[in-house]
Amino acid sequence: MFAFEADIKDYVAVIDIGSNSVRLVVFSGEKRVPDTIFNEKVMVGLGGEVGSTGHMGKNAVLHALSTLKRFKALCEQMSIRTIHTVATAAVRDAENGEEFVVQVKEECGLQIEIIDGNEEARLAALGVLSGDPYAYGITGDLGGGSLELAQVKNGKVGETISLPIGPLRLISMFGYKRNKIRRYLRDTFANINWLDERSKQNLYIVGGAWRNIARMMMMEKAEPLPILHGYYSKRKECKAYCRRISKLNPRDIPFGNVIPTRRREILPIAAIILVELMEAMQAKNVVSTSYGLREGLIFDHLNAERRQDDPFLFVCNAIAMERNRFAEHSDVIYEWTRPLFSGKAQKKIARERLHKAICLLSDIAWRGHPDFRAEKAVEAVLHGNFVGVGHKERTYIAVALNQAYGASVDEIHISRMLPLLTISEIQEARLMGSALRLAQRLSGGAVKALEVSSLKVSKSKLKLDVPASYRDIANDIVERRLRQLAQFIGRKPEIEYV
Repeated sequence: MFAFEADIKDYVAVIDIGSNSVRLVVFSGEKRVPDTIFNEKVMVGLGGEVGSTGHMGKNAVLHALSTLKRFKALCEQMSIRTIHTVATAAVRDAENGEEFVVQVKEECGLQIEIIDGNEEARLAALGVLSGDPYAYGITGDLGGGSLELAQVKNGKVGETISLPIGPLRLISMFGYKRNKIRRYLRDTFANINWLDERSKQNLYIVGGAWRNIARMMMMEKAEPLPILHGYYSKRKECKAYCRRISKLNPRDIPFGNVIPTRRREILPIAAIILVELMEAMQAKNVVSTSYGLREGLIFDHLNAERRQDDPFLFVCNAIAMERNRFAEHSDVIYEWTRPLFSGKAQKKIARERLHKAICLLSDIAWRGHPDFRAEKAVEAVLHGNFVGVGHKERTYIAVALNQAYGASVDEIHISRMLPLLTISEIQEARLMGSALRLAQRLSGGAVKALEVSSLKVSKSKLKLDVPASYRDIANDIVERRLRQLAQFIGRKPEIEYV
């Protein structure tokens, strides 16, 4: 038997005590994109009575204490030194909140930090930005007892506000009188003067209730890629769906059986809040994100330089270093392919980012069976735990890698994803994949051949310049790959020995 000793000294735990749930997440450390080592949520409902009585209910407190004792014991078993324990709206607003904090310290050995509403909004927005540095618009973090809003633009958090309008709070105030809730929400949002000051802004939704709405929407539409992070819908479509949900009995919500009962009960009210917020800010799209306050707390501890790292490319680089045979060659491959795309100015920066990712991931399936390497590469991209990238971008990269491994675009593992892209996007991704396929044959994995050769595109030709000493390497298989590449751009292939 082999003995393994896990190095877990850098693990960091975040315990998030919310109005509806208490959650423990253990991260692999304070990294740009930390891995989630452990994640457990318990529905406690601390905020269920705060709106009507001003107190957290006795049974909810007992349930929370039991849960926190378990979480502390789990952290001790994992030898976790750093535990961030934060409490939000329920503990913050309840008259017995401070008493609860003392009780938790005495019985569980955890020191709770009660964060105020604006800090909660800031951390949630930081979490969104950590997963999508290009986020533009408003982040909305809906908990059971409050809604935190924040502006995000150019990687920074702007105005923030915390509102006492979580589903549990509204139900305790108005019951299920939907019209009264709508009027209250409209009056509340109308008083936020910065909410609609940006045109074409997105609404980034955080919080279990809204994420569940997005998840059910994906299931009802039979989305080809059922991954929450990066999923977006147009305002009109999302608004129509939420209005339908808001009128249903929670037991009758389509696909609602996949959601815990306590979560499902608040979905109609959460849907009303989402509709009114979309209307108030005139959101262009509603974007789902799996990142929020907990990830924002980790991100907040990083230095400025580490924050600037692109989260998607960060993960791609880590995967390349772990799985690729020649991970260090990705930069050379990227530069070698640039002449094919030099004239494509539209969305150039975004495309270059995807092309860098394609080069980093170009060798991830080499250990797979030769007949299934394309399928293995596509699956890794479509279902990988990535952030900073949406469904379209995942599909673009998958199409390129499918081409690089020589598979047809009509194979079932990739063809079902094609409706997410335009024809021109599909062709461009296949062009990039075909270029990789040529580079792999020319180089054989040795970077030298790419450093001394180059592609040149003219009005009529795609020329591959290689040194005369490489004549034996640039044989018929290289000529065939060059011919396939030239077909994508409508050029005549030519190899010139220099």
